[in-house]
Amino acid sequence: MFWTGQVWSFNELGFDFGYNKQMYGQDRQNSIVNRNYSANIASYFTSNLALELNYSQGQQITTENESIAIAGTQFRVTGTQNRVTNIVYGGGLRLLLTSRQARIRPFISVGYANQEIQDATDYTFYDISNNIVTTSTTEVKKQTIESVYGSFGLQIGVTQHFAIKGSVQTVFEAFKTERAGDNLRYMAGLTWIF
Repeated sequence: MFWTGQVWSFNELGFDFGYNKQMYGQDRQNSIVNRNYSANIASYFTSNLALELNYSQGQQITTENESIAIAGTQFRVTGTQNRVTNIVYGGGLRLLLTSRQARIRPFISVGYANQEIQDATDYTFYDISNNIVTTSTTEVKKQTIESVYGSFGLQIGVTQHFAIKGSVQTVFEAFKTERAGDNLRYMAGLTWIF
């Protein structure tokens, strides 16, 4: 940290991780697994306001092990696995809502984001008459969306230069604020101040 005119200047480097697993089905044979990773750097040009750059990658894997007959054929679908990957990178502003010297430091961030969504599905088929199992994968579908990101977080200072944090993050298509609650991520992570 150094003094530049009337402004305290410092940087924060942060990493976050989120994980969620849900089992469902009569025999708990199906699952939804979410993993999210993110990294960000914020460069403060006043004591409370920073320019922020961030990158995140999330993946949702939905696995269903149900046996479903395909009408008019000798095949059954015995399993599917859908993988959706969401890559987001963007930049914006971060506002620290208290002093950097405080033990508990809430903050909010908002800015522009570019979202790339990739989607593919594996299907497992069982040939009843020949007792053969085969797998087929769909072509990866890609979609790019100009978006807005936002987050609210809470840092708990451990030392002067290190903190643990928790945050709620969202990303949604630009100008569609009604969708802000459709893609929430609950993250935990670490922050270094230098």
